[in-house]
Amino acid sequence: MTSRRAFTLIELLVVIAIIAILAAILFPVFAQAREKARQASCLSNHRQYATAALMYVQDYDETFPFSANLNGQCVDTFYSVVSPYVKNNEINRCPSDKDAINTQLTTGAPCANTPPWTSVVVNGGLMTNGFFPGAAPVTLAAVQNTTGTIMLYDGNVGTSPYPGMQVQLVQARHSTTFNAAWVDGHASSIPATDTKTTTQQFTVMGPGKSLKVYTIGAKGGFYAGKVEASGLAD
Repeated sequence: MTSRRAFTLIELLVVIAIIAILAAILFPVFAQAREKARQASCLSNHRQYATAALMYVQDYDETFPFSANLNGQCVDTFYSVVSPYVKNNEINRCPSDKDAINTQLTTGAPCANTPPWTSVVVNGGLMTNGFFPGAAPVTLAAVQNTTGTIMLYDGNVGTSPYPGMQVQLVQARHSTTFNAAWVDGHASSIPATDTKTTTQQFTVMGPGKSLKVYTIGAKGGFYAGKVEASGLAD
């Protein structure tokens, strides 16, 4: 007669322990790899969005659109006017953004072609708010440093201490970095630091959900140390 040797309880426990250790080591690695893939996808989307925006600029006498302005009974935004050049609402939604901006809540009455959700905000110094008295659109010729001026980036719309004002907050969704597209058309990832403070999202109904506040790192150049990428680089 032949006998079969079975695993002892200790051997089984050792095997289970080894599997648990390997899982603890590998799962974070897999998670980081997935996030890197999402970041690469988001960065590619920013490049496409920047190209679409620059196509609009070329078609409209080298003039950037308003970030928002009243158009009859609805609110036109950067997103709606650039939409014909994009033809895909998914490129303005970051795959790492679980809580994208609801454009209905941030505008109240968005015009046709406005994507329902977005993860991207724009440089308010480049695309001015048409609701401000005397607001005028910015021309491409006014941008002296196209490689150093951010056009759009990963962000969200926060409330401001001043009534009716908004802050286009940077949101570091990709392992303490955020993606940005520049006026010359290139896109890059920029480190940002969590300030450990929060503010409320801006909506037409009043303050919304809580948002983290980040400061832009040194690779942000002109915008380093700020919580939003606003203004034209020297």
